Order: sequence, then C-alpha cells, then structure tokens
Amino acid sequence: MHRTLVGVVSVALAASQTVPVTTKAYDTRACRPGMDHFKFCDTTLSKEQRLDDLLSQITPDEIIPFLTARIGQDSMRYNNITRLGVPHYDWGLNCIHGVQSSCVNDTKTGKTYCPTYFPDPVNLGASFNRSMWRTMGEMIGVEARAFWLAGAVEPSPNTGRPHIGLDCWSPNININHDPRWGRNQEVASEDPFVNGLFGSMYTKGQQESKVESRFLQGITTLKHWDAYTLEDSDGYSRHNFSAVLDNPTISDTFFPAWKESIVNGKAMGVMCSYNAINNVPTCASPFLTNALRNVWNFTGYVTSDSGAVRDIYANHKYVETPEEAACAAIRDGQCDIDSGSVYNASLLDGVKQGHCDMYDVHRGWKHAMGLLFDMGLFDPADDQPLWKVPLSAIGTESSLRAALQSAQESMVLLKNQNGLPAQTGKKYALVGPHYQAQAANIGSYRGQVCPDNTFDCIETLESALSRVSKGSLVSAQGCSMNSNDTSGFAAALALVDSSVDTVFLAIGLDDSVSNEGHDRLTGISLPGVQAEFTKQVLAKAASVSKPVVIVLINGGMVSLGNEAISSSSAIVEAFYPGMFGSEAIATTLFGENPYLGGKMPYTVYPADYVNEIKMSDMSMNKKGTPGRSYKYYTGPTEFDFGFGLAYTTFEFQAAKPAAAPTCDDHRSGDSVSVLVKNTGLVTGDNVLFLYVLGGYTGSGGLPLQKKLHNFERVHLAAGEQRTVQFELSSDHFLNIEDNGDHTCTPGTRTIRISDGVNHQDIDIVVGGSKTTAFTFPDVPPRKRE
Repeated sequence: MHRTLVGVVSVALAASQTVPVTTKAYDTRACRPGMDHFKFCDTTLSKEQRLDDLLSQITPDEIIPFLTARIGQDSMRYNNITRLGVPHYDWGLNCIHGVQSSCVNDTKTGKTYCPTYFPDPVNLGASFNRSMWRTMGEMIGVEARAFWLAGAVEPSPNTGRPHIGLDCWSPNININHDPRWGRNQEVASEDPFVNGLFGSMYTKGQQESKVESRFLQGITTLKHWDAYTLEDSDGYSRHNFSAVLDNPTISDTFFPAWKESIVNGKAMGVMCSYNAINNVPTCASPFLTNALRNVWNFTGYVTSDSGAVRDIYANHKYVETPEEAACAAIRDGQCDIDSGSVYNASLLDGVKQGHCDMYDVHRGWKHAMGLLFDMGLFDPADDQPLWKVPLSAIGTESSLRAALQSAQESMVLLKNQNGLPAQTGKKYALVGPHYQAQAANIGSYRGQVCPDNTFDCIETLESALSRVSKGSLVSAQGCSMNSNDTSGFAAALALVDSSVDTVFLAIGLDDSVSNEGHDRLTGISLPGVQAEFTKQVLAKAASVSKPVVIVLINGGMVSLGNEAISSSSAIVEAFYPGMFGSEAIATTLFGENPYLGGKMPYTVYPADYVNEIKMSDMSMNKKGTPGRSYKYYTGPTEFDFGFGLAYTTFEFQAAKPAAAPTCDDHRSGDSVSVLVKNTGLVTGDNVLFLYVLGGYTGSGGLPLQKKLHNFERVHLAAGEQRTVQFELSSDHFLNIEDNGDHTCTPGTRTIRISDGVNHQDIDIVVGGSKTTAFTFPDVPPRKRE
C-alpha cells in the first residue's frame, strides 16, 4: 500500500509481522507512586532545589552514565538509578524531517504507526514558508511523544536500538557553505538568516506544546556548533579538520543562525561538532562557550557529536590523553553529554588527576538532568496532557496533508518554455535513474518508513505520473545513479519516439553520491554517466520534435551545464521531497499543484566553480577566490539564489517608507509596504525578499553584494492581491568591522524588493551617528561561575 493522499487519508498502515518494535511502554517517569517521597519529587520546590537534592543522593559513578549518550540498550539498565526510582534515559533521537524511530504496533487495534516524513530541510528552505517550518516542528514534537510513550526504539542497529528519548538532535542549522558538502540536503540554505529562522521556527514547534504550558514537549538540539561543512575533502576528515576563520566571517556567517535559534527560538540543546575552529576543537572551546552561555544566555545542555570528545586528543591532538580531553570538554566547552565512551572511561580519572573538578561534572549533570524536569518527567503525570498522547496522534490527516503541501511548496520551476504543465490523457515516456524513486525521495536521516522495513509503502515517481497523468506511460531506467554502465541507454532511448507527448527525464543524486561522512569529491556535475545519458535523451527527443522535462531529485546542488539547460523544454528542481514527493512532482508536472512557487535556497554555480576554490577554504569573501554564496559571488551562475518561476505571473509595487531608522536608538522605521498581485490565470505562490545592497564585512575581502533581511511567501488565486509589510530597523543596515563588531553607520543605503525574477530598489537615508550594535565576544579567562 502506497502512502498517498488521494481521497480519504489513511491514518495508519496495515500491520506487518516483520515490524521490529516493542509493544510495551518503558518505565519513563521518576517519582512514581511508592517512589515519590524523595525531596526531589516535591513540586513545591524550585527546580534548582530539586536538582540539588537528587545530586546529593547519587554517587559520582551514578552521574557519569547519565552524561553519556548513545549507550544503546545498556541505557535501560546502565543510567537508571533503581533505588531512587529514576528510570533510564537515552540521549540521541534524530528528527531532521521526521522522528527517526521504529514503527510501533498497536496491539489493541492491530494497526502499525510509522513516522511522518516531511521533505528534507533543503526542500523546506526552498519553500521559504516559516509557518510550515513550525508546523513540521509541532508534528515532530507530538509524534516523538507518542512514539516515546509507546516504547519506540532507535531504528539503526548501530545505536544498539535503545528506547528513544525526547531530545531531538535536530535541526542542522549549518550553512550550505560549499556545493560539494555531503550534508547539504540536511540544511535549509546557503543563507545564515534563513537557517536561523528555520532553526527558530522548528524549535518553537517542537519544544512548545499546544496543550501544555508548564512543561516542554521535547528538547531541540541544534547542530553542529559550529563552522562544520566538511566531511572528507582536501586531505582532511571531519574528525581532524580545523576551520580557519577571521572574526568578520564568524560574526556574519557562522554566528547568526545560532543566535536566532537560541535567543528567539529558545532552543534548549546544542551539539558541538567534530571540527576545530582556529585549532581549538569546538567541544572544548571557551570562546564558543562564552558566546553561547554568556552573550546569548543559553541555559540548556550541550552534547558532543558522536565521537567528537575522542577527537580532541586522538585526531586534533589538542591534548594528549583521554582524561585531559574529557576535562577540556566538560570544563572549557561545557559539553555536558559525551556521545561516545570518553566520559564513561576517563572523566572521573581526569578529575582525580586535577584536569577539572567535580564542580564541572555537577554543572554538566544539572544542565542535562534539569531538562528532564523541564519536560515533566519528575512530576505527577495524572494532570499532564503530554503523558496522554495517543498513537492516533501519529500520521494524522493534518500531518500528512502538511507533508504533501510542504513538498508541493518546495518544487522550484527553473525553466519553462512551453513544456509545462503537460496535458493529461496523453502518452508519456519516463526515463532516468530516479524513475522509480522511493528511498531517494525520503532523503537522509530516516527511521523506519514502512512497516516491513522496505520503502514499498512510498509511491514511486512512475506510479504517481501514471496516476496523475490519466494517460499511458512507458518507462525505463536508462542508467544507474553513479556508474559507468551504459547498457541501459538503448532500451530507454527507444521509448523516446514520435508516439509520446512529453519525455520526463528523472536524474540527480542519492545517498550513494553524497551523505554524512562523504563529500562530492568528483565535482558537482551529474555523477556517473548521467550527463551522457541526458545528452542522448535530449538529442533523441529533438530528432522527433518532442519536449524533454528534466526532473532533478537531489540534495546537494547539481550543475546541469548550459547544453542541457538550453536544450530542455522545462526543468523542475524537486530536491528530496519526502514521503509524498512523487505526488508533489506529478501534480507539479501536470498543473495540479496549487502551491507551486518554490525558490532556490542556494546558488547553482557552473561545474568549474569547484576548481577555483578549495572546499577546506572556509572564507566567504577572500580575495583571490570567486567568493561564496549570493552575498559575495559575482561570477556566472546556472540559477541564482531566490530564483523560481510559476505557471502564473505576478506584479508587485513597493512604497518608500515615510520614516527611516536611525543608528542612535536602534529604533524601527516605518515598514516597507509591498502590494503583490497574481496577474495570471491560475492560483500560485510567490516569495518576496527584502535585501539590503552593499555594506561591508571586514575591510580586506570581496565586497558584499547584498544581504537578505526578510522574506514572505504569499498564496494568491488568479487576480487576487495582498499587501506584505517588511519592518525596517537599523539592524538591517549594519556593517561588520575587522574585529567582528557590528556597527551602524548613517548614510544612504539601498533596499531591494525581489521575487527572484523581478526587483525594485528603494534608497533609504539612515540617520543618527555611528554606533556599535554588537561587540564580538572575546575568549574569557577561565573561572568558576
């Protein structure tokens, strides 16, 4: 049975005897009846008093297991404290675009519930719909509670399959810094502002409950802190790489997403990364700790990435021994949780050797344990709605419709010269390695998708096109994703003849090409023989005068090349569109997607871009390089950041604000009012962007071209219009000084309103005198709090 949205939505899937799930709930709450007489169970006391009492009753040997993530099944007997009624807890659930857990069987009804999977974050970035980002976070928060209560386990045997926790190690708010990075599908965009809003909205959705205001629904753990955008390039691995960064680059590129997600999103978790920054491992960095804890007043917990504490001594050679590494992490990095074995084996020995003391250990324990109190795990459950989330809250009709809509919103129409929408009721040819895409649609970081551990419940592109087209479809693979085998060319090319109305060419990437741990070392063009296959399909179609529509299914950026772009009739960028990805693609191709209007979340460079800059060069605007992202790159592109077409047309007109902001008091000026109208014949979406042109990021680099400060997605019926308001403040006109400070300088600046196709510029006179809006944090002296 395919998970499709046709007619009535099926909330649950048929049960399967192969579902590897536990049907009983685990002991997940402290202070149960009979064990609620302890002082730490007294809800009239403050959280700090309760934590102090619990800490006073446990031994150092009982503390350390709780500071270790990913213990696996051992956590169920290893970090629980039976004599105090404190149950086990396993840190490390992933929720990048859905709960990464097993399915759960309801023994009462016989139904099996599997996680709902939204498109990958790169799709969500392309949607530029912040309300949908929060909706996904809400769905993840609710489903994680339901799965946790029902006893769901981690799906991967590599984790030891423990009972899942409630702390999502998500979202990934690193930036798409280089098109070769293997994890670009996990991040929303190349822009720090976008990624910050994505992190903030995800956090609000996942942590905040609609039915409970006293407790957190779950814990969002932002990753990877910070400047992590390399897996295995230029002779480095992510375990030994040190990102060389100046203050302006840190301040303008690598800090903003974290500040937004923590200060405004209120995220309570952070994961420090494998890499070092300027030769200091991030998990042991007092500089990063100062920014996090003192500048942004973060009060939650920090976990290491899996094995990152070991990297401190084993790969970065920052210290010599595991004892020193454990202490550097928990003392200087305030890394409270070790996803690894170093704390368990060496932290107490590090204390004995004088590298840190029990104050550091206790502080880390309180940061982490305090969150279990914040989630209500130490309070009576009878009046907590979050202890009563049923399995029926998983895969609800509203969640599934949101997953489909988010996929449809993320479709980016890159080119259309009379190729789309295709007419229904005709004959079509579908060729290419993604013609039966299922797993690739889901993308990375997926748990158990279907009850039988396959992807058979996910509709293929072939099936969706056949269904939506209401015509006949012939199909063939043509070539595989990443090999040199051309033996399938002939069979596929034979289908491209005069009898078909349209040829759909489904090409791109999958996890075999780029993923966690593996960058795209061979470049950013189509892998294997896909480029040659594309060339031959286009030539064969031209010989019989048939249009070719290229459908890209990929996480990282793909350079098609000028020949493929110019020879095709239309191009649709689908990224990794999730469980309803095939339906989203098919409805887009046949004009049945009412939400078409996605925009590119990153710049599509020409293929030779990667020959001009090393992946390990972490600068954004260093002279002698082509620059990175729309902010600094001025060379030729295949498609620009923010670009995307629609099947309808739009017009917009922005009015100059009556009052401009001033630097002196950082007050807001009047809003920029933009009237946008759908001037075409069909319903569609558009995204309006607010940029500020010019300014500078340090004095020695390539000039800043423009910088995004706001955006708004609009959904308009034919002839409908709407007014969008963009508030202006002096923060929109800040420059980055050489020391990393943000300053506001009065003068005339230009704002640009754009929809990626057209734009309007307005000059703004910023008043007042030069002021400093943000002082770059120093490395603080080591001291006790």
